[in-house]
Amino acid sequence: MHTRKLSGITQIRLIIIVAVLSLIAGFGLKQLMRSSGSQPAAKLQATILEPPHVVKDFRLLDHDGKPFTSASLQGHWSFLFFGYTNCPDVCPTTLKVMQAAWQLIPHGAEVKAAPKMYFVSVDPDRDSLKSLKQYVQYFDPTFIGVTGPLDEIDKLTNQLMVLYGYEDKEKDSDQYVVNHSAQLLLLDPRGRLRAILPPPHKAANIAREFRIIRRQYGD
Repeated sequence: MHTRKLSGITQIRLIIIVAVLSLIAGFGLKQLMRSSGSQPAAKLQATILEPPHVVKDFRLLDHDGKPFTSASLQGHWSFLFFGYTNCPDVCPTTLKVMQAAWQLIPHGAEVKAAPKMYFVSVDPDRDSLKSLKQYVQYFDPTFIGVTGPLDEIDKLTNQLMVLYGYEDKEKDSDQYVVNHSAQLLLLDPRGRLRAILPPPHKAANIAREFRIIRRQYGD
């Protein structure tokens, strides 16, 4: 559920576009949640999907060039955020928040089903694996960058109701903006979408709500 190039929005400020896309994505997620009987959990900003949404297969690459598929999401909790490295505000702000949240969330090798943080680039034309790795590891050495062909990115974004689109993208030009949804997605150790964390994001809230969700649903 996305369009690769958005028309008629070149004069709209990026922050407004992102907000609109997030609202649209939120509507789509509400439809998904309505069909699965999901309700917002009491005292949580996050919305819990009950039952969780099964993520079907896709084929991307992580920043080390290793295959990243639905199987890569098995055996641990996963936070996913979709964006791009040239993003002027939403992406670095969100990753900065996750950097702080990571200090509050146990994620070492000794932790059972320890969570992983994935930043999925929807701008593969500019985001090489090398640049993506440098970008995410600036925030935390354990963060993992992911990207791949647009058709494979779409297989994942369409399932998760993540929207993105290019503004002012011209042939042979790398001067353009990518508008995208801003929610964080939490997948359980079976690789299923368990919760949606809407913006604005705060590190303490993310850590607290993750602990609650994990305690409620286990590993």
